[in-house]
Amino acid sequence: MNDHGSEPPGSDVLTYEDLSVGDRFEADRTVAFSREDIVDFAADYDPQPFHLGDDVDGASPFDGLVASGLHSYCACNRLATEAFFGHVAFLGGRGVDDLRWHRPVEPGDALTVGVEVVEKRPSESDPRRGYVDVDVTGRTPDGDPAVTWRVLGMIRRSGPGTSEA
Repeated sequence: MNDHGSEPPGSDVLTYEDLSVGDRFEADRTVAFSREDIVDFAADYDPQPFHLGDDVDGASPFDGLVASGLHSYCACNRLATEAFFGHVAFLGGRGVDDLRWHRPVEPGDALTVGVEVVEKRPSESDPRRGYVDVDVTGRTPDGDPAVTWRVLGMIRRSGPGTSEA
């Protein structure tokens, strides 16, 4: 298993053949959630009362303001791109599976992101690409998961029969 910071080994973009199940990539920075950022995101994309202010009714499962799960997903996806997707020959995603929020993200929280290759296989329909599935985890400074998901990705291959004429 290889551990990588946000910079892959060497300066070249990693292809399907460069990746192995168990490879890990870690973001070099965290993303912080300020009160203002939480409210601004929610106002635009998820205007639920518990994302807009501390004045929540008794039916809310939260004691006050919390970030939208979509906000934590988007912010962590940015770090996943910096750590992994921006350094591989990524051809796009086939989908996202198992998106889960494990704990609320509150004002002042900061998350870091790790990406782990969990499955890979060559495409049967196109020898120029392979399928690489990765687990993305946004974690608190204590290492507890806050948000997780699996990206079903397509990565360019560099092996025989994959060069274009």
